[in-house]
Amino acid sequence: MLKLTYTSTGVTLERSVESFEAAIRQRVLLGLRIGEPVGLEPTSVCLLVSHSLPALKGLMGEISQTPTHAIALIEKGATQVEMRLQGYWLAQQKNLGEGIFFINTDPALENHLVKIWQSSHQDASCCS
Repeated sequence: MLKLTYTSTGVTLERSVESFEAAIRQRVLLGLRIGEPVGLEPTSVCLLVSHSLPALKGLMGEISQTPTHAIALIEKGATQVEMRLQGYWLAQQKNLGEGIFFINTDPALENHLVKIWQSSHQDASCCS
């Protein structure tokens, strides 16, 4: 599972061995214990990356072998590709600009996404 964490200082991506269900359960219980409302909704995030990244070519090859609805690649001109990732957004209701986006897909696809993230250092933005 991958987690994109949005804070006031930026966006980070990390890979987690924790299951999606366990991560959600832990965060919802924390919210209940401290009295903070928590919202969870299916949505997508978009990452704009350079078309020339070697890891992007690997992701394209992986998707062609194992089609998935969790990741869509959209050409944005000759130099950039938008990666649209389907997953779940978890945030406190009063501060929806900060939260965690979860994507749970094939481990090989997750590896490519981590490599792309590391090599691009692009900020992510939400797009519903």
